[in-house]
Amino acid sequence: MAGEVLKKRREESGVDIKAVSDILKIRSEYLSAIEDDDFDKLPAAVYTIGYIRCYAKYLDVDAGPVIANFTSHLSYPKPSIIIPIASSVRKVPVYFYVIFVLLAGLLAFAVYIYMGENRTSGKIAEKINPSVEEKTPVPVAQIEHRLEITSMDTAWLRISYENGKSQEALLRAGDLKRWEFRGAATLRIGNAGGVTLKFDGKDLGVPGNPGQALTLTFPPSQGAALRK
Repeated sequence: MAGEVLKKRREESGVDIKAVSDILKIRSEYLSAIEDDDFDKLPAAVYTIGYIRCYAKYLDVDAGPVIANFTSHLSYPKPSIIIPIASSVRKVPVYFYVIFVLLAGLLAFAVYIYMGENRTSGKIAEKINPSVEEKTPVPVAQIEHRLEITSMDTAWLRISYENGKSQEALLRAGDLKRWEFRGAATLRIGNAGGVTLKFDGKDLGVPGNPGQALTLTFPPSQGAALRK
């Protein structure tokens, strides 16, 4: 079983599955099901694959074989069978295509003449009013933010941007993670007491207590970024 690799590594490390569940914020039932290859007890595939990646990264194990074993047991709908239909439509005469090409050529020529007249009239108008210029509005660039996270203990992070995209990371003690983004972002921390934050060069310190799960929004509103 592919999940047995994760179970063996966890047991060799002397870590209880409940402790791993508390750190990664993944239900212990799901972690046990991943270790036992019990696919019926796991949620939707998109969530399960994310759990496997996070769990394998925490144990420093290659997630590829475990994910491959999981996806091989997924059931996909069979491709529909396309039955060719015998051609019973009468062939279009050749002269029809000739007439079509001629009409298309006449239409293109008429458009060319029309555009030429417009360009000529536009040049005449420019000569009459040479001082009139169109001003193109210059778009205002959004401010770019930088979020720096230094880990003092194992901590799981997920940052979500206002465009709908998100990123995940599992930090160990001594790791440093930087994110740069425009607009607003939401940060989910699995161990708020195990990290320190710095936003746009300002030191925010430790946001919470060890093992505490927090959701932070950036830029902070009125100096408070915490949102349970």
